[in-house]
Amino acid sequence: MFADSPSQSGYLRFNLFGFPVAIHWFFWILALLIGPISIANSPTGFRIMLVWIGVVLVSILVHELGHAFAYRKYGGRPQIVLHGMGGVAMSHGHFSRRQSIVITLGGPFFGLVLGSVFWILAEWNALPQNVYIGVLFLFMVQVNIFWSLLNLLPILPLDGGQLLGHLMHGRRSVLRGQIGSGCAVVVGVALFALFKSLFSLLIFGYLAYQNYQATQRAGRGF
Repeated sequence: MFADSPSQSGYLRFNLFGFPVAIHWFFWILALLIGPISIANSPTGFRIMLVWIGVVLVSILVHELGHAFAYRKYGGRPQIVLHGMGGVAMSHGHFSRRQSIVITLGGPFFGLVLGSVFWILAEWNALPQNVYIGVLFLFMVQVNIFWSLLNLLPILPLDGGQLLGHLMHGRRSVLRGQIGSGCAVVVGVALFALFKSLFSLLIFGYLAYQNYQATQRAGRGF
């Protein structure tokens, strides 16, 4: 979501499985903001916060790798960018509707598989008796399963919003925007009520506004 240009300064660059990867410095700020930063005032809490940042990095990378491998399967040459609003896998080329659906689902699928593996290992009590390993497994399950399901909501630019567009053959843009904005409002309020997460409320409020703007543009025929 939220494509950015990796040609700009401020990026850490490397290759992973043959894919160019660029990580903007603000990505680390994002990981801090959405993490348990309030516990980082003790040595143990600080280490747990570092575990969280590592989990966010790996989880978003794995998600984008799911898209990237699907792009490669259909002849694309993707690159991965992690930035201040998450991550994106980008590739030039024309892809059929079916291929676009597979590419869109690749990210959530990889995330759900990764989260499920850690869940199964935890259920089998295959964990060493170490607080940081336990926290690692907990975070990996929570992030990869919860975020993957959240990402499938029909809200643009989340994968679910893109998937809805593919399923509707790109038609009825006004309806898709209305669905996205309404869903974003409901989810934002629900997350705030459940977890008192002001950050989630702001993010989904912003997504609601984006989808509303898309509805307005579609209604004017832009």
